[in-house]
Amino acid sequence: MTRKPLFLVAVLAVLLSSSNASAGVWFELLHAPCWTGDESNIAHDNGAIGRYRGSVDCFNKDFNGGGSRTTLSIKAFQAWEFGTMFLYYDITGPFNSAIADVATLNEKGGFFGGITLTLSGKYFSERLLQRQLDWGPLTNISFKYEAEHVAKFGMLSYYGIQWDLAVPGMDFVTATTVVRDDYMFRGVDFQVGAAWQKSFSLGSQDFKFLGFFQLGLFGEGVHRRDPLQKGNRFFLAQPQLLWDLGKTITFTPDKLLIGAEYQIAFNRYLIQNKTENVLQGMIRWNI
Repeated sequence: MTRKPLFLVAVLAVLLSSSNASAGVWFELLHAPCWTGDESNIAHDNGAIGRYRGSVDCFNKDFNGGGSRTTLSIKAFQAWEFGTMFLYYDITGPFNSAIADVATLNEKGGFFGGITLTLSGKYFSERLLQRQLDWGPLTNISFKYEAEHVAKFGMLSYYGIQWDLAVPGMDFVTATTVVRDDYMFRGVDFQVGAAWQKSFSLGSQDFKFLGFFQLGLFGEGVHRRDPLQKGNRFFLAQPQLLWDLGKTITFTPDKLLIGAEYQIAFNRYLIQNKTENVLQGMIRWNI
């Protein structure tokens, strides 16, 4: 058997295997086909930003690659005694050959991700007061630090507060208020965001609606190497709608899900007028 069929058979067998373990680690495979994009109708804002006019399933044609793109996302979440840990890494063009000329490929093979640690304010307050605390709809307040890594730019940091909320009918809702500190720009920005998940059923079929958004309120200062650039205000949201395929085909529920992610972004990468509207097909495997 050749490498490619053998690889596909092995992946399928692992995806469909039964497991009783909770989903603290998961993989997401996303693909934007760029069916609605037209190479003859690309907007070159300031000669640099390649937006497919009118498209809803294309990335910008830019330093990361072309409009059609595949991304492998690796994620893990773990609660510990004093708080939580979350990490994610997105790999563009994860199946590019090691001998391929990445400079000529549609997918440039970059990565983007981060590691977040929180320290629970409620935990330390209860230990100090020696009693349980009831904060009503606010289930926890945590101190948050995130180290974000971008292959083409380097690392930046976020410092701030995470607010865990008890919202009826939701699996979880979390809000964040942080300072965004990117050393490539002079100054910092104040950023707010939220993440959520809602599980629901239609008849015998199970679904999840989840996602996040981030909003940079003021923008950072002038770029340290190029005084003509500055860090602009931005908005990024990635809602997902997933269907539990594993349960339907009689494998372990909440293990293999399929659906779509829609990304909407304004001033992407802090670049003025760089917008993206991308609809991606998605497979999620909870280990």
